[in-house]
Amino acid sequence: MQNSDPQFKALPSTQLGQNWCVEVVWRSGKTDMVTGFENQYAAIEWIRLKSANWVADKIMQRPA
Repeated sequence: MQNSDPQFKALPSTQLGQNWCVEVVWRSGKTDMVTGFENQYAAIEWIRLKSANWVADKIMQRPA
């Protein structure tokens, strides 16, 4: 699974009403954004505690 080990980065959000987001960069170069974090700490905690499950869910959603 070459795309199963993305890099995560907490960033200030550019979307109105959103404070922080997490940028996910897959090995293929594709990017995803996870939005809705109140602050940098919340974004980093999501990376630390929930990103592995998020990646697993993304991989399971791929078409066969």
